Amino acid sequence: SASVPAPPPLPSSRPEIAASGFGPAPNTLTEPVWDTVKRDLSRIISNLKLVVFPNPYREDPGKALRDWDLWGPFFFIVFLGLTLSWSASVKKSEVFAVAFGLLAAGAVILTLNVLLLGGHIIFFQSLSLLGYCLFPLDVGALICMLKDNVILKIVVVCVTLAWSSWAAYPFMSSAVNPRRKALALYPVFLMYVSVGFLIIAID
Repeated sequence: SASVPAPPPLPSSRPEIAASGFGPAPNTLTEPVWDTVKRDLSRIISNLKLVVFPNPYREDPGKALRDWDLWGPFFFIVFLGLTLSWSASVKKSEVFAVAFGLLAAGAVILTLNVLLLGGHIIFFQSLSLLGYCLFPLDVGALICMLKDNVILKIVVVCVTLAWSSWAAYPFMSSAVNPRRKALALYPVFLMYVSVGFLIIAID
């Protein structure tokens, strides 16, 4: 007797997710340039709000990791490097290079650390996370450049360091097992401490 063919599988209601976890990329080659700019600016503002108003109890703490981009982090990293180089009296280009190298190394270490802890993250997500959460330290570096007082620098850096670390907490908690959040956040905290020392030490 002829075998009865199996019925076709039912279509899934869940969206297709690519191997990288981000789903198929939309086709933006034919859209107007202004639409692309508006979409990128909207994403930057949305991600920046999550840093300016950090809340580890929000409904979707991993939103910024999924909707990562490099335009916002690029601006904040360049702004920090320029601010530190303007604050330095000598070797301005070396200060700028150190700031850039520190953040690039931090992104590599963060990626490896999360992967070793059994989490899921890629290098560009790490760079995006570190860049956006650098915003409070950018503000602190600008204040310290305008007001050259050691006591004020220490106070400002401590406040903005705590702000940056607290802003990174929800993103890291969504990338790793809840019991390993502290281990995942530790290298991020160390990197921001290094940036804080740079802000205080440069004169």
